[in-house]
Amino acid sequence: MFVKGWSNCHTRRVSRDEEDRWRIKEFAAKVGVQEVTLRAWERRYDLLRPQRSSGGFRLYSRADERRIRSMQAHMARGIAAAQAAALAVAESAGDVTPPAADPAELVEGLIVATKAFDATRIDVLLDAAFAPGRLDGIRDVVLPVLVEIGRQWERGQLTVGHEHFASHLIERRLLTLATGWGRGGGPLALLACPSRERHTLGLLCFGLALSERGWRIAYLGADTPIDQIEGASQTLGPDAVVLCALLAPHLSEHAAAIGELGRRHHTILAGAGATAELAHQLGVAHAAGDPLTEAHALAERPPVAAR
Repeated sequence: MFVKGWSNCHTRRVSRDEEDRWRIKEFAAKVGVQEVTLRAWERRYDLLRPQRSSGGFRLYSRADERRIRSMQAHMARGIAAAQAAALAVAESAGDVTPPAADPAELVEGLIVATKAFDATRIDVLLDAAFAPGRLDGIRDVVLPVLVEIGRQWERGQLTVGHEHFASHLIERRLLTLATGWGRGGGPLALLACPSRERHTLGLLCFGLALSERGWRIAYLGADTPIDQIEGASQTLGPDAVVLCALLAPHLSEHAAAIGELGRRHHTILAGAGATAELAHQLGVAHAAGDPLTEAHALAERPPVAAR
């Protein structure tokens, strides 16, 4: 099955703060904040410390990125913008040096940072995790972290709040990596979690891995009504539709609609809530492996159009 990583849950990295600089348009796209908002935060809260290029353009650094991401994480917890900015600035006073990019150490560090609700540390560790490449970061760090968070939640070592905090930060990073994944001329995959299903991280990992292999991705995200998934499939005519759920009822309650979807498009059920029995009953495919394995398998054996 799309293991819990689907559902959510020996090099040294050198700091690149002095190497990476972005103009405001690039930086705004990278962090997902409008340019006018970035300027306002810089002016009101002293959140950003851009340098100037020889031509007079603002150039933003990784330290600026970490402060933005920290502020966003605090705001996601319901903290007002001014207080969130102050917390982000305070956290950056002892800005964290990126660690050695040993996957096991990164996984352990992310669990520790999750327990401390340390958004800045999580962003730094994710920087290190993805330094070797997107698929390396997903395979070696993100999926193991999601599995470990699930284990510790089951044991009572992490709370739902911890899980939501880490999931939000990881999801935000994965969505940043997903920029542009709908472009190109390759086959198209439509990805969605059906109604009431909000665990998207495994589906995002799958989409990123599939896009690395030349597929285009149309991503509907969490809690998508089945009729809207059907509508999108009619408009887009995807080569594959992937529905992911942690809980079985989130798929089985839409059995008739999923069966109809499978008659028009190659449809795959994924996540801990998907079973081979349900897939067989509905006449659709079942993703039995982890997200990267399943993305590779789909790319290696593209479906014949069902429509």
